[in-house]
Amino acid sequence: MKVRELLPMEIDIDVYDDVCEELGIAFCGPMEVTEAGMEVFGEVLDYDCDKLDPPYGYGYGCVIVHVDGENWKHKLRMAKDFFESLAGYCAADDYDKWCREVERE
Repeated sequence: MKVRELLPMEIDIDVYDDVCEELGIAFCGPMEVTEAGMEVFGEVLDYDCDKLDPPYGYGYGCVIVHVDGENWKHKLRMAKDFFESLAGYCAADDYDKWCREVERE
């Protein structure tokens, strides 16, 4: 799955990277990325990720974003900046410019 496929999910889940687990942040979806957000973070939406379900159907799972390989430090920084921004760890003006919360059903 790609990160873009994670965004519309109505889910609260922890997100980690596959290199050094530096990412470690919660994602609360669904979320949308604006055009301005696409200009800044568009490449992250195409990163591969795996949603791991919790064992035995209880507890919580996690998402692993694949940044390993060539330019992993750049990919990790981009993924970290992206998910931190979605979580509101950025200037309020940037949050309003880059992302949009979607009403849960």
